[in-house]
Amino acid sequence: MSVSLKGYNQNGVTLIAASGLKKGDLVKISANSTAAPCASGNIPCGICINTDGKYACVQLGGYAKVKYSGTAPALGNAVVAADGNGGVKTATTGMSVLVVSVNTADTTAEIVF
Repeated sequence: MSVSLKGYNQNGVTLIAASGLKKGDLVKISANSTAAPCASGNIPCGICINTDGKYACVQLGGYAKVKYSGTAPALGNAVVAADGNGGVKTATTGMSVLVVSVNTADTTAEIVF
């Protein structure tokens, strides 16, 4: 048996994809029903899990594996914001997440949000 959180409480919505949005980006709402990539310091509303360039499926909650920059997020409850490169960074204000695993070799964190 192994540990797996994949699919846990995953919620997704379809939105219009703003220019430049790609799979894996943290997203914000930039206009009516439109998902855009987060800039550094933005508080994300979710993660783009698929896009065809016109529309995007945005995950609004559940488990995700994300890239991080800067200091690795601490295990347990943490606050993160967008790093401007599609990933997260630790922050004093932002999205509250549960960090269940950190891989410093590939700078990824497994989170539940």
